Amino acid sequence: MILFLKKIPKSIFLLISISIFVFVLPLLKHPEFAELFNTIAYSLILLSVFSIIDNKTRFLRYLIVAAVILIWLMYFSDYRLNKYIAFSFSIIVFVITTVTMIKQIVSSRNVSAKVIVETICGYLLIGIILGFLNSILLWVNPNALGIDEHRTISDVMYYSFITVTTIGYGDVSPISPAAKSLSILFGVIAQLYLTIIMALIIGKYLNEKK
Repeated sequence: MILFLKKIPKSIFLLISISIFVFVLPLLKHPEFAELFNTIAYSLILLSVFSIIDNKTRFLRYLIVAAVILIWLMYFSDYRLNKYIAFSFSIIVFVITTVTMIKQIVSSRNVSAKVIVETICGYLLIGIILGFLNSILLWVNPNALGIDEHRTISDVMYYSFITVTTIGYGDVSPISPAAKSLSILFGVIAQLYLTIIMALIIGKYLNEKK
């Protein structure tokens, strides 16, 4: 049992926390419970980043702690400035995390479970980053997206992942120029991520077979 646990990549904790945040949160209908669950799940994502970073990235560790504290301050207070700062810190953490995982994927010699899990986490984090940027955009301009006034973080995340995956159902669409630019930018980034990272993984796998 202990040997089996040792074989499980540490990044699986990040994948589980992201999956809870992205896939379970939309199922919660009670606003107050959903907000609390959102804060807990989001904090777990930030804390799970510790599982994929080494001891050298001390700056990132400080950012993670600060982001978690700010997220809980945002839960207990409704100051807009606190929301801006909390989401800005979180975006920085996730960008650094995604870049770190890409570097680890590129430097890996073979295709392991760790590489596959980190690849999935990187893609999901791109959607979450877009979700937070869209949230900030909606605070600045409530009419930036075609979402009604009763929108929740789940609605914003839904639109963001639909954009990243380029599905585009059309039920939510960008309205403001900034929202349109973000949708184009992250649509391109997500497709480049899939194309380049998948090419790297396939190349490593073929070389390993040879």
